[in-house]
Amino acid sequence: MGNLRNRAETGEPGPQGTTLFQANEIAEVISSPSADTKGDVEHAALVGTSAPFLDQRFVLKRGKTQLGRHSSNDIVLPDSSVSARHAWIIQDNGEFRLMNVLSTNGTHINENKVHEAALTDGDRIRFGRAEFVFRAPARADTGGGASAMPIWIWAGAFAIIGGALVAVLIL
Repeated sequence: MGNLRNRAETGEPGPQGTTLFQANEIAEVISSPSADTKGDVEHAALVGTSAPFLDQRFVLKRGKTQLGRHSSNDIVLPDSSVSARHAWIIQDNGEFRLMNVLSTNGTHINENKVHEAALTDGDRIRFGRAEFVFRAPARADTGGGASAMPIWIWAGAFAIIGGALVAVLIL
């Protein structure tokens, strides 16, 4: 631990060239090439809550989304406190799990350092000094639409209409 503290104090990079940082350091806003500018709310995403990715939205892929500083990641976070291969977010049957991979500064959910953990809507996630909130996909509104009605209502309506037609034909 002493070696890590000395690196943070001297600004010397850690493993993978990741810069160790002090929590009180403030970063400038950095635009990521993988930020979503269209505001896709139908898919799960990470939304930046502080510099350097404030208000940037990163849509998660189906299956595994790789995050890190290296350009080959699905979500590129070009910040020196983020490791080249920092973490994965895995979607499986509508559930999302975050896994720390090879990070120097760690991965945190709601201020708790984690190796692997489930994500729920509103969780605060931090990779190095890059902070985000996890947003689950928006659900389709089912209120008031015909497709939202239970089948028994449709069956009952057809039975009533059919009975009325038979009665009209008999009279």
